[in-house]
Parts: sequence; C-alpha cells; structure tokens
Amino acid sequence: MFFGLFKLQPHCDPVLAAIGFFIHLTSYLLVGVYLLWALIPDHILLSIGVVYYPQKYWALLLPVYPCILILAVYVTIALTTYTKASPLDSDNLYKDSKTNISEVPSDQGIPAVRDLNILDVNAMLYG
Repeated sequence: MFFGLFKLQPHCDPVLAAIGFFIHLTSYLLVGVYLLWALIPDHILLSIGVVYYPQKYWALLLPVYPCILILAVYVTIALTTYTKASPLDSDNLYKDSKTNISEVPSDQGIPAVRDLNILDVNAMLYG
C-alpha cells in the first residue's frame, strides 16, 4: 500500500556492526562484573584474591545518584517556573512592550493593525 513512499535503508557497514556488537557485549560484561561485585560478600572476594575494590557503599549509590539528580532537576525547574510566573490576574500575561492597543475612530473605513483589548474580547464572547 505505502511501499512506494518509503525507501529502505541499505545495510550498514560491517565495521560499524562489529563495533556495535562489541559495545553490546562489553556493556553486558560490565553489568555482570558490577552485579558480582555488589552481591558477592567481601570474605569470598578476599578468598579469591580480589583485595582492591571500592566499598559496597558505592554499589548502592552509583544507581541512586543519577535518579536523585534527575529528580532534583525536575523539582528545580518546576519551582523556578512557579516563582518566575506572573499571577493569573496580571496584565503581563497578555501584554508586553510591543502591545498596541489603541482606540479606533469609527469614521475611518479600515482600521490600522492593532491588538484587541482582552476586556473587549471577553465582553463580545461571554458578555
């Protein structure tokens, strides 16, 4: 039905495929080493001969720190937006330095380009 609209991409370079596969396997290896380090007790690591490794404290903090950082960024953005926003009854929500609200004389045919006053718009729509 839509086969004529889409062009299939040619196969990727075999070198790039090999590099991607290597990175994929390396990531599994690193996750496995991390889990072994985190879950195997210290006395077993010492009996194997592994004597230089980080404290188990870091096994918990490595995944927790990025999560807390992301949460802190979201909270900071929300609070900054809340403190910088104008109140709902402020004229700054719909007026700025470029706003051109002027009275149009009724004797001219076509009025000049201008912004509509929000009070007039509300009166026409809801009044």
